[in-house]
Amino acid sequence: MRRVWLPLAVVMLAATSAAQTASANTQVRAVSQIDDTAVDSGLCAFGVTFRFVGSVTSTDYYDNTGFLYKTISKGRPGPFRVTATARGTTLTQQNSSFTEVVTYNADGSVRTRTDTGLYNKFTAPGRGIVWLDAGRVVVDGDFNILFQSGPHQNGDYRAFCAAFG
Repeated sequence: MRRVWLPLAVVMLAATSAAQTASANTQVRAVSQIDDTAVDSGLCAFGVTFRFVGSVTSTDYYDNTGFLYKTISKGRPGPFRVTATARGTTLTQQNSSFTEVVTYNADGSVRTRTDTGLYNKFTAPGRGIVWLDAGRVVVDGDFNILFQSGPHQNGDYRAFCAAFG
């Protein structure tokens, strides 16, 4: 599960780290344009190149002491597109709708990460949906699942990998 979220988590972290430090009890919103690529070599028996393109709106929440306790990121405004390419085939996921909420420990490390919405849906011609992650999943700072609802691949990527021929 960790390696699947890692590329998107890195993209989301880049978007949230662009926000400026805020004064006490405030919200700081930033819109970041994402155009990033990551290769996952552990999902299939071959490397799959993921490309993330779109806008992410992130809001950092600070308490009265100036501590950043939460960040909410959304794949908005506009479409957020993810492509997966391997062996000469590209699968495209259009208009991803997702919200990610990250809460932080006092030392600034990630306490929990909650993903909600449709954050992985790849289809292949003649095969239909080959990867679907939707609903809600909550993980701790080490990517251990604390709660999950909705359909999730949960490590079974055979159909997704087979779509690349």
